[in-house]
Amino acid sequence: MAGYIEDRWLKKRPDKQTGKRERTALYGKGLRYRVKGIPGVQDRSFATSEDAKKWLASAKTDSGRGEFVDPRDGSISLSDYIEEHWWPGRTDEPSTAASMRTRIWNHVIPLIGAVPLKDIDASTLRSFKASLLRRVEASTAEVIWVHLTSILSSAVDDRRLLRNPVKVHQSVKRPRRAEKKAKAWTRITADAVRSHLQERYRFAVDLGLGLGLRQGEAFGLAEEDFDFGVGVVHIRRQLRWDVKGRPYFCLPKGGKTREVPVAPNLAARAQAHFRRFPPRACTLPWRNPEAPTTPWKRSSASRSR
Repeated sequence: MAGYIEDRWLKKRPDKQTGKRERTALYGKGLRYRVKGIPGVQDRSFATSEDAKKWLASAKTDSGRGEFVDPRDGSISLSDYIEEHWWPGRTDEPSTAASMRTRIWNHVIPLIGAVPLKDIDASTLRSFKASLLRRVEASTAEVIWVHLTSILSSAVDDRRLLRNPVKVHQSVKRPRRAEKKAKAWTRITADAVRSHLQERYRFAVDLGLGLGLRQGEAFGLAEEDFDFGVGVVHIRRQLRWDVKGRPYFCLPKGGKTREVPVAPNLAARAQAHFRRFPPRACTLPWRNPEAPTTPWKRSSASRSR
């Protein structure tokens, strides 16, 4: 298998007359022994031949298994890795990206951003968890912990870490939100909420109660999504807003389009609503309110509307 140790201070072949190895121009400068020639592994220098031999053996074994991770790549700080490598590659929905960025830049980076990836150990995670719970509620801390786990998993994929420290150090449990059983509104509460809305928006409450739609799905419905003959509603899109308050269409949560049966009384309410408030044409960006920056994105946006 490839891989060898180079002596940087002495020439490889001895002098023919003296039988001794002559000094190189690098004699006495820097670390003497350099490990070279392992495919996919950056050269590394050592002060002693013993250290070089040990590292060469370990690196060759790990490289052969496809498990080699150069510890120098893990010397990058967590904040630099996030800002330079992880975040630029994200493709989240604008509304999701905004909240994620806020949590990471307000909590992860200030608390452990200066720590090199390779130095994130159980102690670091315990301190991070304790500090985090002093700053935010457990439910928010749990979401931030999930973000950190995702960041470190990407570092493993990028071969900056051999294993994800969050998953390795199982003695440090992620924050857990208090379990709360969902409680449905009473009829009195639902009627009170509905009555205090503008008349145009009261039907949104009917859609939530009768079809289980989320707010964005209710606002994203069009009249043609109702098939009154069959008695179903096609949930094809939702309306969302980015951090600047700009609306845009996208698929329902999780990309799960679906058909929902509609009861006769709700169908009658829908028809009455459409007579009272005739639909108006509305063209919005698809998935991202920012103007497309490439021809492919422009054609993709026009096909999706």
